[in-house]
Amino acid sequence: MPVSSRVLAQAKARPQSAAFVIGDVQATYARLAERAARVAAATSQLVRRRKPFALNEPWGGRLVGIAVGNHPTFAELFAGTTAGDNACAVIDPKWSRAQYAEILPRLQPDLLVVAEPDDSAREVAEALGIPVLAAEPAADGSSDYESWLQAAGPAAPEQWLKAGEGESTFLVGFTSGTTSLPKAFHRNRESWRASLDTGRAIFMTDPVGATFAPGPLAHGLALYALAETLDAGGTFVGMPAFKPETAAATVAAVKPDRLVLVPTMLVGLSAEAEAGADIGESVRVVICAGDKLDAGLRDRGKRAFPNAEVIEYYGASELGHVSVWRERDGVGAESVGRPHPAVAVEIRDEAGHPVEAGTPGTVFVRSPWICDGYLWASDGKGLRREGAWATVGDRGYLDADGALHLIGRSGGMIVTGGYNVYPAGVERALRDLPGVEEAVVMKLPDDYLGQRLVAVIGGPGAGDLTCERVRALCLESLPRYKVPRALWAATRWPTTSSGKIARKTLEDWIRDGDPRLRPLPQS
Repeated sequence: MPVSSRVLAQAKARPQSAAFVIGDVQATYARLAERAARVAAATSQLVRRRKPFALNEPWGGRLVGIAVGNHPTFAELFAGTTAGDNACAVIDPKWSRAQYAEILPRLQPDLLVVAEPDDSAREVAEALGIPVLAAEPAADGSSDYESWLQAAGPAAPEQWLKAGEGESTFLVGFTSGTTSLPKAFHRNRESWRASLDTGRAIFMTDPVGATFAPGPLAHGLALYALAETLDAGGTFVGMPAFKPETAAATVAAVKPDRLVLVPTMLVGLSAEAEAGADIGESVRVVICAGDKLDAGLRDRGKRAFPNAEVIEYYGASELGHVSVWRERDGVGAESVGRPHPAVAVEIRDEAGHPVEAGTPGTVFVRSPWICDGYLWASDGKGLRREGAWATVGDRGYLDADGALHLIGRSGGMIVTGGYNVYPAGVERALRDLPGVEEAVVMKLPDDYLGQRLVAVIGGPGAGDLTCERVRALCLESLPRYKVPRALWAATRWPTTSSGKIARKTLEDWIRDGDPRLRPLPQS
């Protein structure tokens, strides 16, 4: 992984520059290199456990599970555990106990690092014989994590922060599937090295500056932002947890060059700017991913950050970056941009044949950044390879300008009354309604239709609409079978740990009659 060796290079070039800031904790590059070297040395002394899966053979390194969330130790753990031929598994600390009980026996890491001494994962791991350390000290002030580092002895960064072989695995990540069991994919070092090299100009990491990525480091968006920031020698700024008012205060204080976030976070920051927060002058680029950025929110973001270029990219954990949307490229705002310069995109029909421009089908990608596969059998969904090409099942089409349009993410199709409906197109139509900023389309069981479309909308004018008015407006752009049959206005949006809207929680709220959703009157 280039992070370890790049941290070493930056420590020599700019030792007193800030590398990593979370809350009130800051580490210079010299400090980060010293701490990461200790982590690397301590990792090399771990007792190897039997691996129930084959990574890139021979598996010469150790595997450390990092489940500390956005704790200030994350950067040193990430750089140190991926030095040489070792690897890390970045784990979401918000997993349930049941998920840990499913994953840890399969993963069998040589060590698990959690944030708190009483973390729910500890008991599960220890029952499996997996050593566990807590990043935070215990109530008596003792720290098993610090003791582990001290026991490794002196660790010179020049000796320990070395890059491993390009084809060897450095990262195990997790992506949600159609079941509650996350899929574990593994990625080799060369794939990220190539991605970082080609991404510098596109994602504007040069000239060196500060990047504010307030999302969870256990997810790809913020994790990659950390890697590219350290690679460039900039300052990575994160947050323990996203709160719009705190994020706005951080932007005002830090004055970052770049923001990297999901659309719901841009909504929160834009609202703070509209309420008078002075946050926009320093930011020169806003990078959004994780969900489609609609034109209205893009305009709000440009007003909040008037000196910034808004860039959107589409990708998947297993595929890496696929396409990039930039206004300068002159493609339609409803697309997710043109394929990344190092990526080829092809749309195929059900028989696997390429289709013409404008014809929808399955999105296939040929890229140097495709992951090496899953560590154990998945649920039959997710990554599928066909020669040099791969897909995660997303649906879309290429227009005459070569821009990619998504019409449905994998597993998202709804069959209602015999018609196939992808929520993305319906959600775009709903966001175009007056006063509507966000929309989520879902399905509910229906005795006659099989599944019926329903939607939750939000925004300053959402509560003033009626079902009849929404249907009338939607019929101007949608066929009748795509118009939701029931609608709710959200007073607040539930979010996942990555900051995306939690669709399953919305379904639960609808089922339970939760007061945070108000049914729209019929007329």
